[in-house]
Amino acid sequence: MEETSRRLRRRLWVFAGICLLLAVSSKLLYLRGLTLPNLELIIPVLVVTGSTYLWNLGERTERVGRTFGLLVLGGVLAVDLLFWGWHPIYLFTWSGFLLVWLLATRNRLSPFSGFRGLLGRTALTTAVAILLFDFWTGVVGSPLTSSFYGPLTSLSTWLTALALQFPFTLYHLSSLLFLPPLVGLLRLSTRIRVEAPLAVRVGASLSTTQRR
Repeated sequence: MEETSRRLRRRLWVFAGICLLLAVSSKLLYLRGLTLPNLELIIPVLVVTGSTYLWNLGERTERVGRTFGLLVLGGVLAVDLLFWGWHPIYLFTWSGFLLVWLLATRNRLSPFSGFRGLLGRTALTTAVAILLFDFWTGVVGSPLTSSFYGPLTSLSTWLTALALQFPFTLYHLSSLLFLPPLVGLLRLSTRIRVEAPLAVRVGASLSTTQRR
């Protein structure tokens, strides 16, 4: 069983590495004009990994898993600063991604759960996370960091921010399309062949394998 646990941890680290690359690539693809700004992989990656990553695989491994969101956030931060430089709105986008990660870690789902169960819970969490993120960055952050919307004391300023954010949030929700392949990749990562001896007659030798 110890060997099986090691193999499982290695597979999940590979899964985490792929997710990290996908999150950073999402930013880079937008830079090349290949994706819409709100059609992104960052929030789906944070939700899937935060909800399921390394729970119940040992205290030390679980503690490391909880820091994975900081690695994703660090990658996003590096791309933002490298290609766009510093902008005040980043205080809201970066803290928004951190909020998404913290929200996802409250799920504590088992990575061994069924595909439909994982997909349903992570889809609901992702939808809520997108709504919270867009409200925090678009409705709260944008008026506070830009003079475009008008005086902060005016109700019309906040209503304008809400109205302008609405269509962006609608197609931001299309990022839910990335969840099925992410959850499917997670399920493949947790399928390990386990040698299980069977009781047989004296003089016979037989073994079989099971998938977990």
